[in-house]
Amino acid sequence: MEENKIANVTETAGKPAVWESVPFFLKASLLFSAFYVFCLYDNPSGITYPLFTAGLLGLYVIFLKREDGKLKKSSVFYMTAIFLLGLSNCLTDNGMILWFNKLGSFLLYGILFVHNSCEDGTWRFLKYTGSLLQFGLSVVENLPAVFLAGKDLMAEKRKNFAETGEKKKESKAVYVVLGLLIGLLFLFFILPLLASADQRFEQLIDQIFDTVFLQIVLPEHLIAVLFMFFWGVLFYFGILSALRKTKISADQKELRKLEPVMAVTFLSVIGVVYLIFCLIQISYLFAGGLRLPSGYTYSGFAREGFFQLLFVSILNLGIVLFVIELFRSSKVLKILLTFLCGCTYIMALSSACRMYLYIEAYGLTRLRVLVLAALLMIALMLGGMICCVYRESFPLFRFSAAVVTSVYVVLSLSHMDAWIAEYNISKKGIDIGFEDAYTLTLSADTAGVLEKAARENTEMTVGTKEILQSYFERLDSCGDPGIRKFNLSRYLGAKAAQKYLKAENNR
Repeated sequence: MEENKIANVTETAGKPAVWESVPFFLKASLLFSAFYVFCLYDNPSGITYPLFTAGLLGLYVIFLKREDGKLKKSSVFYMTAIFLLGLSNCLTDNGMILWFNKLGSFLLYGILFVHNSCEDGTWRFLKYTGSLLQFGLSVVENLPAVFLAGKDLMAEKRKNFAETGEKKKESKAVYVVLGLLIGLLFLFFILPLLASADQRFEQLIDQIFDTVFLQIVLPEHLIAVLFMFFWGVLFYFGILSALRKTKISADQKELRKLEPVMAVTFLSVIGVVYLIFCLIQISYLFAGGLRLPSGYTYSGFAREGFFQLLFVSILNLGIVLFVIELFRSSKVLKILLTFLCGCTYIMALSSACRMYLYIEAYGLTRLRVLVLAALLMIALMLGGMICCVYRESFPLFRFSAAVVTSVYVVLSLSHMDAWIAEYNISKKGIDIGFEDAYTLTLSADTAGVLEKAARENTEMTVGTKEILQSYFERLDSCGDPGIRKFNLSRYLGAKAAQKYLKAENNR
């Protein structure tokens, strides 16, 4: 059976040979882990985040060169998306976006590693999903690899020394370290005795201890820093080991063995219900000019149907994927799958129309924006599924990954909170009541919009002015975080706060 090998592993006498690049990648893992701590310790959204992302991608490129691998042209898309998500982290203060950025980057790294290492052009959706899971489990399995590699490397060095009779050059260093440990052990008993014998000596020792030991040897958060560094060494060397050792079969099992008549039967039953529902949607929602049914409010209409339709649309994606992957193809089955995709389009459009009415009445929120983005992803993925129905070689997984990645990267870089605030203010004005306070719960991305609106609308209520004063004072009090934690959104938010507070003080 032909296999795709993420890296070739030579064996000697039934045991894995020592990796020739072990010394290099052990050092690289140690250095990169230190870089990882510097960039990300207590700093989830600073300017060092894109530097870390670029560094990790660079480490992968170095790995490929050392292992005689090649970077596919199509892999550049995933690398660009990963870097843009890292860049987005230092451009926004939106906590939800920051969390999704990290999750998305993690998934894209996995897709990048598998895609670049394997000939995946003909892989079906389930095969790709299984390969990603296999690689993820391999990374977990290789977490202790740094210890095993170090052990094997030391064993080989000892063997070489024994064969050549060469004297160990590092033996004196070992003796120096042992001498220091013994000296420190004696000082542990001697220093307390001498300190109790002379008060001035005791004060000197206390001062040295406070300055050197507590502030230099044991700085604040040392345990967390060491743990993060230790985890970085394990994780990054584990990834490199998994890239080298993991074998992913290029062949894929033929799963499409189920009788298509069964699929035709249950799709027909579902299709009849969908047809009736879609005709109703067309009759009063689309052809009716987005008029509400009698007895409905915007809130009740959207809440009653929107989330249900979104769920059914996602369920339909799963049904189509299930049938494509597990049932033998037939003409009738293709027609029914196309019909199901068409009905899903109508449901997604109906869901979008309901949300449009709701937003027009009650404004934007993060959740409403995310759901509209999800509907766009569903619509585009449905197009890919229709292509897959009629062309079995269509790379559905890679198409879906490209769709989700592209839509989300645009959303991540768009400063969602800012245009949410701008839209809501354009609809309701700047005066903030109990129902309109949502805008002030958003991140510092909105500060510029609020400052501009306050400057252009001088006739605000006293309550609104007090709320804005408190909001901008909170932003202004954050202080300078330093270059490592610099975040463009928080910086611009602080500038907007200073501008607003200065204008208010001058009045």
